[in-house]
Amino acid sequence: MLTAEQMEHFDVFGFLCLRQAFCREEMAQFTRAADEVFAAARGGGPDDGASQGLAPFVELHPRLLDLAEDERILGVTEDLLGSGYLWSGSEGNKEGVTEKGEHNWHADRPGAEETEYRRLKVMMYLEPTTKEQGAFRVIPGSHRMPFHEWLWPLQANHFKDGTIGASFGLTGEEVPACIVETLPGDVVFFHHSLFHAAYGKFCTRRYIAFKFVTPPDSDAKLRSMLKYAAGAFDIDPALLERPRLRPLVEALPGLGEQARALA
Repeated sequence: MLTAEQMEHFDVFGFLCLRQAFCREEMAQFTRAADEVFAAARGGGPDDGASQGLAPFVELHPRLLDLAEDERILGVTEDLLGSGYLWSGSEGNKEGVTEKGEHNWHADRPGAEETEYRRLKVMMYLEPTTKEQGAFRVIPGSHRMPFHEWLWPLQANHFKDGTIGASFGLTGEEVPACIVETLPGDVVFFHHSLFHAAYGKFCTRRYIAFKFVTPPDSDAKLRSMLKYAAGAFDIDPALLERPRLRPLVEALPGLGEQARALA
């Protein structure tokens, strides 16, 4: 599905944004389904403005499983990870009215060894995002060594306010970055070791995310899956009922046993 130029963009910079991969009508359906999952997690009560972070997420609604099976998600993922890739989870997030407006710089899978494991996160924002309001920011190329290691002060200050440390003397918003403004229907794919952040988050900011990995071919990768995606080893039955998702999850219980034996 991807062009050679798009593949090269992802390989070099660690991310790719596909603009308007899904139309307005499709996004209205996915947004409605996501809101139903958030509401069910609240016990069906009204939205009180509290933040919600749910994992698993798409497994909880058939329309979101339709999205997970869509070629615009799985076809692109296969281009980026190769055949035989595995499911490693999903999540949904809704900002709360009292939540901080920032998510400081970090890599989801940090460390030199982690950069060698090709893993992918796919994000779809359900509201428009801009530089001033919650857009996804990345430091291109930061999924690769040695650049990844040079940026370690960012990880060390992930949950702190203010400056990110004497090493740079900047606020998070001042860090040189690519700001990926999005509209509903855009899909962002990024390497899980890429440094990213968001500033100016707002209370209606919601997203759906999928996570995929290449098959772990070493003990180190098995341990990493156990550390970061242990929940994926316990397959939700809804995934097995989907023809395109079943091959992505069938091997996970066995891999989980291997990983736990190493722990």
